[in-house]
Amino acid sequence: MKQLLRQMTPIREKSIDEEAPSDEKAPSDEKAPADEKTSAKVAVIQQPAIYNKRLEFIQALFDIKPEDVVNFPGIGSYCDYLEREAFHPLTGPSFDPIWGLIPYKNPREITDRWDWILAVLQAMGSEETEISIHDILQRLKVRGGDHSAILDRCKDKSSFYIAIFGVLCWSSMVARPNLIPTDNTARNLTCLLPHGSRLSKDSTIHALSSRHMRPIPLIFRSFKMQHWGDQLGDRVQGGSWEGDSLYKASLSIYSLRYFGHVTIQWVDTISEHLRFNPATRRLSLFRFPTFCALFAIYGGNVSSAIQSISEQIDPLSPEDRDQCCVSLEQEVLLSYRLLFGRDGMSRKVAHDEICRLKKIHANQSVDTMLLDLCGRKYKHGSLWWRTYDTVLQNYPSEMWPVTCRTMKGHLLESDVYSVRNDFPRLGPRLLKLQQFNLRQRPNKLIDLWRDRRNPLQWYTFWAVVIVGGVANILAALQLLVAIVELQTSF
Repeated sequence: MKQLLRQMTPIREKSIDEEAPSDEKAPSDEKAPADEKTSAKVAVIQQPAIYNKRLEFIQALFDIKPEDVVNFPGIGSYCDYLEREAFHPLTGPSFDPIWGLIPYKNPREITDRWDWILAVLQAMGSEETEISIHDILQRLKVRGGDHSAILDRCKDKSSFYIAIFGVLCWSSMVARPNLIPTDNTARNLTCLLPHGSRLSKDSTIHALSSRHMRPIPLIFRSFKMQHWGDQLGDRVQGGSWEGDSLYKASLSIYSLRYFGHVTIQWVDTISEHLRFNPATRRLSLFRFPTFCALFAIYGGNVSSAIQSISEQIDPLSPEDRDQCCVSLEQEVLLSYRLLFGRDGMSRKVAHDEICRLKKIHANQSVDTMLLDLCGRKYKHGSLWWRTYDTVLQNYPSEMWPVTCRTMKGHLLESDVYSVRNDFPRLGPRLLKLQQFNLRQRPNKLIDLWRDRRNPLQWYTFWAVVIVGGVANILAALQLLVAIVELQTSF
């Protein structure tokens, strides 16, 4: 257990110092007053309790054993995000009533924030799909006992509904809850728009303040167009995509950056992964692959209500989803290998981008699985001998799409992937990204050598150049010999 806590708490010393008042100075061991020493001991004692809440949350969400969590240390990055960023709006005065229900007056410590999340997950249950946010609140009231009187005294229960809605979003990671309204309108159950998106005319369909009585799947169904509208229209109109092949040479991040000048934006929701804006040339990538791995492996253990959220925002129709053998989380994990892991230059770009991510979120750790998926070369050697990266090979086979596994369950990498079979949900986004990159043209002679987006065209071009160049050199030499012989004959 101590090893688990150490792996899941990579930045705790810094965090405790940050939460201490600014006027307190760290005393030396010899001169520290007794009361300061006592408070320091209390902080040390409380620290494991905080991260037992982390472990309890992961166990409650995925129904996973503590010894299995040790195999996924990168989940600590997801917990850092919740503590340092996602939970922060809950500390505002508008959410003060919710802490009297669990019961805590004000969430001044990280522990209190986890208690609210755990209370909602426990009240939700595991088997009920048609449960509503109002039902969850009533169960919290029953569990609160004597502290439930605060709910009866509150005429406006919007803060309770919104706080529960936030837990649902954070537990599924398909959308970001809008906990802080930006105008004077009534507080609603709304999600933030994807990065780079603009407010559409039909955005009023997301005003869900009257839907807290409805089942959770109906609440999230309205957000499907908001998060997948960039491809739902094409699916409805055509039902098929022109071309089905995705080439690693034209989708490597090095090629996208060198020829398409594409930049990366790390995002916090799965539905934004691989969303590309051609105007700004910005590609969104999900930064918590360990969360996807746990969902891919233990998704069957997740409560029915959380599963229903992912199903409602799934871009596939229910009929297509029944025939599909690949989950969205598996597609996300495979896409990291397609973008970063297949060539050395792309892995170098991944290293630079992860360093930039560390600077952007300095108070949060970076997912260790992100380092593995993007920065490791999986296959070493040639046709005569091969070795494989043991870290990637030891990951559970359930992480990878069944279409990209060997008979032993290991990852099977290919130079060409299928939109329909390997990326049924993210394939259209990858296809658009590939089409954008193929439209870019080299400007320099050196670019012609580096441009391997179309391997057949590249080999053909340089074969013609080399064969034609050699033929021209031989012809020139032959002409030179003929001139020399002509001169010597006179």
